[in-house]
Amino acid sequence: MSQTASSNRAHSDQEILEILGSVNTIAMVGASADESKPSHQVFRYLTEAGYRVIPVNPRPELTEILGHKVYPSLQAIDRPIDMVDVFRPSEELPDFARQAAEVGAKVFWGQLGIRSEDAARIAGDAGLKVVMDRCPKIELGRSIVQRSQNSDGILRLTLNDQRRRNALSLDMLSLLRLALDQAALEPSVRVIVLAANGPAFCAGHDLKEMTRARQAPDHGRAFFADTMAGCSAVMQAIVNNPKPVIAEVGGVATAAGCQLVASCDLAYASSDARFATPGVNIGLFCSTPMVALSRNVGNKQAMEMLLTGDMIESDQAAAIGLVNRVVPAEQLTEYTTDIARKIAGKSSMTLETGKKAFYRQREMPLADAYEYTSNVMVENMLKRDAEEGINAFLEKRRAQWLDQ
Repeated sequence: MSQTASSNRAHSDQEILEILGSVNTIAMVGASADESKPSHQVFRYLTEAGYRVIPVNPRPELTEILGHKVYPSLQAIDRPIDMVDVFRPSEELPDFARQAAEVGAKVFWGQLGIRSEDAARIAGDAGLKVVMDRCPKIELGRSIVQRSQNSDGILRLTLNDQRRRNALSLDMLSLLRLALDQAALEPSVRVIVLAANGPAFCAGHDLKEMTRARQAPDHGRAFFADTMAGCSAVMQAIVNNPKPVIAEVGGVATAAGCQLVASCDLAYASSDARFATPGVNIGLFCSTPMVALSRNVGNKQAMEMLLTGDMIESDQAAAIGLVNRVVPAEQLTEYTTDIARKIAGKSSMTLETGKKAFYRQREMPLADAYEYTSNVMVENMLKRDAEEGINAFLEKRRAQWLDQ
C-alpha cells in the first residue's frame, strides 16, 4: 500500500497512540491565547502531558501563549519539528501540508472537523504520517487508562500516562473511577488487576496541575476540593467494588500512588518497586494517603513513612504488610496473573460476600463484628453456591459455580 493510500485510511486507536508516542515537538498552527478556544485547551493539555508545543500564529500582537514564544509561521521556527497540528479551516490544509513537508515534520495532523484529501495526498507523498478529524487531547486522555480482559475474567486496568509518571490528574481519576464502576457491573469480570506502564506505578497527585490551579480567583480551593473528592472516590470504588482488586506494582508508588496500592485488596511488587508518602517534604502532609496506609500497616510503620517521607524498598513494604509479596521484575505479571486466575475460579457470589464483610467488620467493636459476620455466614450458607461447594467437596468433584 502506498504512503498516500495509507494516509487516507482511518487509523486504529493503537496506531494513533503509536503516532503520538513517536513525537516530542509539536508545532500548533492556529494556537490561541483565548482560554475558551479549543486550540488553547489542547495546547495546555499537550504541554502538561510533557510535549514541547510551539504556538504558530501570524497575528503580530500575539507574542506569547502560556509562557511560550509564538512564531508567525512554520518556517520561522528555529528547531526541528516532529508534528504539525493544525487548527485552521479545511481549505487551508493543503498549504500547511506543503509547509509541514518543507520543515521536515514526520506527522501532519488535522484537528476535529478538519479534513482535506488534497492535504492528505500532499503530506503522504512527502512521507508524512497523516491523521485528520481527530484531537490528540481526546486520544491521549482516552489512552491513559488502558483496559484488557482475558478469557478467565481477569480485567487489567493499566495506567499509561508515562510522561506524567502516571500521576492522578483529574483526567486519570475520572477515567479510573469510570473503569472501576463499569467493571463492578460486568458479570464477565471476576478479578481486576491494576497495573502501570513505565518506571513509575503512580507518582501521586499531579503537582503541576495543582500549582496551576492557584491562579484561579479562589487560589485553587475548588480545584483542590474536586481533586481530593475524586481521589477519595477512586479509593472507595476499589474497596467497595464487589470484585477483588489486585495491585501489580512494577515501579515507584508515592503519595496518592502509595494510597492506591494500599487501597487494593492484594498487592504484589517487583523487587525494584519502592514506596513513599513524601508530602511532608514539600509542606503537604499525606493526610488522605494516611487513611489507606494506616489501615494496612502498623501505626509505628505508618507514622514513620508519613513523618519522614523516606522511600522504602519493596522488601520492607512486604515486611510491614503494604504488599503481599515481592517477585522478580520479569516474573511479576505472570505471578500476579496466576493469583488472579486462582481467585477468578471461585464463586463470584462468595467473593463479593466475603470482601464486603471483611471491610465492614474491621471497623466494628469485637462483639458487633461477630454478630454481623455470623449473620453473613447464615445467609451465605443458604446460597446455592455454598450448597454446591460443600457437596462437591464431600463428593470429591469440582464445583460448578452459578455465582448465586
